[in-house]
Amino acid sequence: MSPPDLTTLRAGGPDCPSDLALDRLHLGELDAAQRAPLELHLKDCALCAPRMQERVQGFQALPQVDERALLASLRTRLAAQAQARPAWWRFLVPVAAATAAALLAVVLVPRTDDLDTAALREKGALALHVFRLRGEKAEEAVSGERFGPGDRLRFVVDLPSDGYAAVLGVEQSGALYTAWPTEGVAQTFRAAGRHIELPGAVALDGSRGVEQLHLVHCAKPADPPACVSQGTGQKPRCPAGCILTSFELDKRP
Repeated sequence: MSPPDLTTLRAGGPDCPSDLALDRLHLGELDAAQRAPLELHLKDCALCAPRMQERVQGFQALPQVDERALLASLRTRLAAQAQARPAWWRFLVPVAAATAAALLAVVLVPRTDDLDTAALREKGALALHVFRLRGEKAEEAVSGERFGPGDRLRFVVDLPSDGYAAVLGVEQSGALYTAWPTEGVAQTFRAAGRHIELPGAVALDGSRGVEQLHLVHCAKPADPPACVSQGTGQKPRCPAGCILTSFELDKRP
């Protein structure tokens, strides 16, 4: 049987941006010069506007998919495979499950001219993994899941370069707070790498509503990033040279 010709599965028209470009735009990985032509194209292109909307909606764009059943199935299968691996491998099972689910939700089909870029992005993308502590176990959560007061969270991050990092939260009211570094953590500088555990845990307060967590990574500043809130549901405004990626906490009753 011949392998499928992936070059025939291109979304949009010949002049439309690739799925990878739209994915990076949605994740906030592009600078202003890279964003501008993509945003201009999206305003006028009837083909690409729905493609971008799929990324914004995530699983909500796929009503036929039960995301919780899908994630449970992925975790079960990966956990079964991990039994034959060293003990440290089992910690990575939730990370792999969430990554696979995200790829399914976005339905990425890389174009042939993006293959090298896609490989680089896999090695150096900014990512925030949120783990909910349940007793002595930690289970990776998915953005948009329900959380409650008192839930204890730990953070694992992927950093594309050496630099300072912080995890900031924006409450339903728009108030900005620091989720990491936690009390007693003085050093926020981290070397580039994947699956970097940030020390300490944070307990969620009793406030209700939908909150956003934002991993802020600044490669150049000599001090921890100083950011200000831009309101409910918006990414904080941070110094030039900083990049952000987000995670949603649903704390509604």
